[in-house]
Amino acid sequence: MTLQPARASSEAGPLRNSAYDRLLDAIIFGELQPGSSVDEKFLAGRFEFGVAAIRDALLRLSLEGIVERQPRIGTRISDLSLREMQDVFEARVLIEGGCVSLAAERASPENIAAMRSALDGFEAVIERRDFRRLVHMDQRFHRALAAATHNRQIEQKVVQLHDAACRFWYFGLHRMDSRTVLTDIATHLDVVSAIEQRDAPAAVAAMRAVLGHFPETVRNFFSAGPIP
Repeated sequence: MTLQPARASSEAGPLRNSAYDRLLDAIIFGELQPGSSVDEKFLAGRFEFGVAAIRDALLRLSLEGIVERQPRIGTRISDLSLREMQDVFEARVLIEGGCVSLAAERASPENIAAMRSALDGFEAVIERRDFRRLVHMDQRFHRALAAATHNRQIEQKVVQLHDAACRFWYFGLHRMDSRTVLTDIATHLDVVSAIEQRDAPAAVAAMRAVLGHFPETVRNFFSAGPIP
């Protein structure tokens, strides 16, 4: 198994407190590399969780397509592929378009505040090119947006799709200039403003702007080869 050194999270909070979330971080950030095999006992020792917790986390990740578990063969981290990237993108366009429409109808002031606060200080984070922290901020934003639908089924699917997309986004971030990243994150605030104004069509348009550049950008990075 190929495993980069484990790194302590730069943030505390519920996103980082379970075996599932720690393994998800390790996969998104390349500590567990695409295509690599994994061993439950090794991971339990590495991340200081019990084997049962690791096994449960791997099962959940397999149901979400982030790892693959095959009888008599073992468990491996799913590859990053252009086909998977396109599938995730198309699903996000359909589901998150509906998500923002519902949020425009149902979001509470607390929901809107959570979305805005998730991105507090993003300019400084991007200037430092602290992309791990930026991914965590974006996760909090999209989870807050999903919660604003007040629909548990949609919320779960949005979170799952976003976590899958983060693998591709983190891969691409290192090849993006800071100005482009700033523009991308600032567009998220247009989504919040439209939701706050209860303008569902504007929220859908803003979300499409958030997602629209993603496939072509990451596809170009794949073509360019591995990050040095």
